[in-house]
Formats: sequence, structure tokens, C-alpha cells
Amino acid sequence: MLSLSAKSIYGLKATLLLAEYHDQGRLAIREIATRRNIPRQYLEQIFNQLTRAGIIKSVRGKFGGYQLAQPPKNVMVSEIIATLEGSIELAPDDNDPADVIADLLTRAEEALAGVFSLSLAELAEMARKKRQVINFNI
Repeated sequence: MLSLSAKSIYGLKATLLLAEYHDQGRLAIREIATRRNIPRQYLEQIFNQLTRAGIIKSVRGKFGGYQLAQPPKNVMVSEIIATLEGSIELAPDDNDPADVIADLLTRAEEALAGVFSLSLAELAEMARKKRQVINFNI
């Protein structure tokens, strides 16, 4: 089965929360872990990778915490996944021009790249709309 690791799912959930709170300041890792139901130690490892990649930044101290390093509109989902997973490669590198399977896998890679090409701002807007629909139906 083709799937993203828990690391990427948790990374996306945590950075989405940072995007939703972008204009409200920093969030403590404890709060992020609690709100997104992510083991704190695992989230610390994920945030170390995301910090090294320049996607998030941390501030130490009493009023410290984590925030996105750039506005949510400038942070792409694909960038987060590539940082935590590496590149998504389905097709073999030694493409035989007559190999239809390689062509199919290349098309699948391109489709995934298209799906993951949205920004955290766009993902946050999708989440906001989804919450509105859920709240409306209650």
C-alpha cells in the first residue's frame, strides 16, 4: 500500500495548526501536541527537521514557541512532505520509452505533485470551510 508515514501526517497537522494561528503568535510544542494528538517527543523530532529546513522557527524562553518561518501562503504542502519523507518517486529512473508502466507511474507522480502543490494557507481555508459545514449540520 502506498502511504505517507505518520511523521508526514503529524508534520502536516502541526504545521496546519501553526498556519491557522499564524497571526496570533507562537504556540508551545505542548499545546500543539495536545491539540493535534501527537506524541510530544515525536513532534519534537519532526519540528527539528522542519526547523533545519527553514519551514518553521522556534523561539526559546517564557514567551517562546513555534511559528511558521514564512507566511502560510508561502509554505507548500509538498515542501513539508519532501522534508519529512524525501521525494516521492514511483517511476524507475531508467525509463524505457516503450515502457507503459513507467509512463503510468510518471503520471501518478505528476498527479501527486499537483495535489500536494497547495499552500498551508489554502489548506487552512479548506479546514475552516470544513469546520463550518460540520458545525452547520449539528
